[in-house]
Amino acid sequence: MIAAMAAGRLAGQSVERLQVRADSLLREWRRASALADMVDSLKHGRAAGGTDTISVGALRIVATPSPARLREAAARAWPVIDSLYGSEAQQLAQRPYLIAPYDPDTTSPKPMLRGAIQVPWDKDVASLAMLLLTNVPIGRPDRALQNWLGGSVLPIIHPLQARAAVYVQLVTAPSQAARSCFLGVIGDCRNALALSESPDPLQQWYPSTGERRALVFRSFAEYFGYSDHGAHKSGLQQCGAGSDAACTELLRSLPPGALPRPLTYDARAALVQVALRLGGRAAYHRLVATPGEPIADRLAGAAGVSGDSLVSLWRSEILAARPAPVTLPPWGPWAALGWTAVFAVCALRSSRWRAS
Repeated sequence: MIAAMAAGRLAGQSVERLQVRADSLLREWRRASALADMVDSLKHGRAAGGTDTISVGALRIVATPSPARLREAAARAWPVIDSLYGSEAQQLAQRPYLIAPYDPDTTSPKPMLRGAIQVPWDKDVASLAMLLLTNVPIGRPDRALQNWLGGSVLPIIHPLQARAAVYVQLVTAPSQAARSCFLGVIGDCRNALALSESPDPLQQWYPSTGERRALVFRSFAEYFGYSDHGAHKSGLQQCGAGSDAACTELLRSLPPGALPRPLTYDARAALVQVALRLGGRAAYHRLVATPGEPIADRLAGAAGVSGDSLVSLWRSEILAARPAPVTLPPWGPWAALGWTAVFAVCALRSSRWRAS
């Protein structure tokens, strides 16, 4: 029996290694395909009237000729890109942006450059820099990292606002893990960030009866009411009547990956940004170089600190971004009372409220 268990573990490890290898080969194939498309696009661009190449650091932009202020935008975007990806930002020398600016005030056909981003040439520099930052043609990370993060690793355009939004999530998310993280339980921060591997994420993220019922009715009531020709309606009614077993059964019937994590992409992206900032210029390289390891270990390795230290620093930065409360001027309450009185008088004078 022991031998069978050992063989099973070895088989599992072999499958995992093969999956990692397959993901790596797929990424290389996509990269080669993208380069081939780029070469083909450049040939078409030259045939159609030429292209300009703009270089700032390792950032390259291949664009159809126009007055668009792409060089100024690149000068703004490059320091942000370089600070995030570090040494891996040199990839961009071989992965140019393809951009086809067009005149927004003409009905003439737009310039054609296959795979290019089309943008009005009169966009201001800030908007063009935003375009570059949200479409960085860096090599995509492995599937495990993308699945955990919920997308690619990209610069956070407005970090203070993003952290403030995560603060609100910690306070309001219908998850005990998120609320405990807010109160300082680092283990629950790991749970809320989906860093702790668990065979039962439902119990880990939403352990209480109230949370599970709220999740069913806030996020999936319509799904359970109408999917499979209403097959779940009975369970939905029982859940609403107070049956935790029914709520739990409904949530466990969701397709893989459909159970929402306590915190959104913004929270996990903020954690990645902290790790890359701590780890220096090789941090992103370390993060993507070990696709077979647990995400928590990869982030700690990229940051060069322990996982708990990384999560603690992330939490401190989120709490420091607490949104400022809305304050009323001294005359605000009196103005509110005044308007209330006005509306009350109007209502009483309305024919709807007069006695017949």
